[in-house]
Amino acid sequence: MAHAHETKDGSIKFGLILNSLYTIVEFGFGLFTGSLALIADATHNLTDTFTLTVSYFANRLSKREANASKTFGYGRATILAALLNASVMIAIAGFIGFEAIQRFRNPVDVEGGIVAIVATVGIAVNGSIAYLLSKNRNDLNMRSAFIDMAFDALSSLGAVIAGLLMLFTDMPHVDAVVGLLIAVLLLYNTIKILKEAVQILLEGTPKDLDITEITNAIGTHDKVLQVDDMHVWAIRSGYNTLSCHIVIEEGELINSRKIVEEVKRLLRQNYFIDHATIEVELEECLEHDEHEKH
Repeated sequence: MAHAHETKDGSIKFGLILNSLYTIVEFGFGLFTGSLALIADATHNLTDTFTLTVSYFANRLSKREANASKTFGYGRATILAALLNASVMIAIAGFIGFEAIQRFRNPVDVEGGIVAIVATVGIAVNGSIAYLLSKNRNDLNMRSAFIDMAFDALSSLGAVIAGLLMLFTDMPHVDAVVGLLIAVLLLYNTIKILKEAVQILLEGTPKDLDITEITNAIGTHDKVLQVDDMHVWAIRSGYNTLSCHIVIEEGELINSRKIVEEVKRLLRQNYFIDHATIEVELEECLEHDEHEKH
């Protein structure tokens, strides 16, 4: 686990430094050429400095041990970071979309060759950062940072295409078209991150788990008569928890600990639920026999 955290921190630190340096260069060339595609990409890269910083400190905070006031630890810090990053990306998508619409009304002549060259460097920079972050994208915080950088690489590709089209054709609107497409795609993927973060914060059932299936699976245990009061939620990405009641016969009370451990093993192996709280309730053997007769 420590190695995984070190890998995450190292990836984010590398991305933060490289992205910051490239943002300065891209902003300068964007202002020099007047390219909305470059300015939009540079503005987005500037927010990446913020989002990567948030992700880095959230990962550091999430490693703190649980205590009396935070009994589940600080894992939710990464979800809050993903929520904050998604909110920033939505604002940026809105800004880029607004600027693109303005450019449709008032086209600007852009140095396409310079745009294409600078954006090509951006593909290499953002693509390499996205590749490193992709290794941990099962974590929602890391996935929000990965999507942010992946779309930076995509927007750089769009800027290359826009630059080449402006260089070899008389199409001044292409810069605005690329900026608008980037904004729409960014908004679409950011909303998915936002919905997942809100689902976790509201302690909803993780999207990859079916609560009815889990209830039925527990009920297949030959000593479990009934399962109720089922709750499944996530503390952070990849760390699912469960609480429920199981009903057993009174005569099986001596074996209740063994039954609970067997149910927990089933949950770990089949549903990757590592933390389960299972309360045992009793039903008298006679009542159970009468129930079977009817």
